[in-house]
Amino acid sequence: METKISSVPVPPIDDLIEIRKPTSLLIAQFFLFPLIIIAICIGIFLLFGYLTYEQKTAQEYLNDVRTGSELCCRWQSAYELSNIISSQKEKLRRTNFADGLVKVYQSSRSEDPRIRRYLALTMGHLGDPRAIPALVEGLSDSDIDNQIYNMWALGSIGDSAPVPDIAKKLEAPDPAVRRTAAYVLGALKDPRAIRDLTIALNDPSPDVQWNAAIALAQLNDASGSELLTTLLDRGYVDKLEGMTSEQKSQLVINAIKCLGILKFQGAKDKILALSQNDPDLAVRDASLEALKKF
Repeated sequence: METKISSVPVPPIDDLIEIRKPTSLLIAQFFLFPLIIIAICIGIFLLFGYLTYEQKTAQEYLNDVRTGSELCCRWQSAYELSNIISSQKEKLRRTNFADGLVKVYQSSRSEDPRIRRYLALTMGHLGDPRAIPALVEGLSDSDIDNQIYNMWALGSIGDSAPVPDIAKKLEAPDPAVRRTAAYVLGALKDPRAIRDLTIALNDPSPDVQWNAAIALAQLNDASGSELLTTLLDRGYVDKLEGMTSEQKSQLVINAIKCLGILKFQGAKDKILALSQNDPDLAVRDASLEALKKF
């Protein structure tokens, strides 16, 4: 008896080959898609956080400085106040905020110096002349940084009333204080400072000399022209210690601008050379602008 062997249909060979997913699809499936989901979740979290976040007002920060129980929180509140004050200054100038700010500043003399520094910055950013007497008083602080912050604030307010008080700081023992005083006097552009700035051209510190010469140029006084011309010598400036290359270039640029203001003929050829050969493009640009003034 003949045994019949039933035939089982064999699928085409192509159907037996395992179909592999592309590597890019696997990466997307196991890595990219989960990352997208995580990013969306984080975005939603940040969005709701932003919508529910309420920044304190300047008055609230000032209240924290005045009544805060922890010293660390008080100086941090003063720091935050100095950061936000610029965006609210126009509105605050029309209120008695400056009066309250001055009172808190005056009451902080014996406390953490950082509180007074940041309150001084706040008064500078606010730009309200009502703060000038308190800032002038702060020039006698024993903390050197406080003196510097106060001078900066007075310069930012822009009123020339404190010029005699700032000029006295050109005789301070600390060169950083003298340097800042010279810089601020140049920013205020009051002719009463010319005599003291001229004396400062002979200061023992080169930094003070340079700032005094720059300040005098801003007052259209050419007494420091020769000194400024020495700063056009790249060989001299590049040997200065304690300055980055960017700071050195900025020093040269400041000298160029001042000599251009003064139209000092003794510096014209050197400025021309810098406009053609200096490796810093910013120095070249400043030189070309200065040459237009001669």
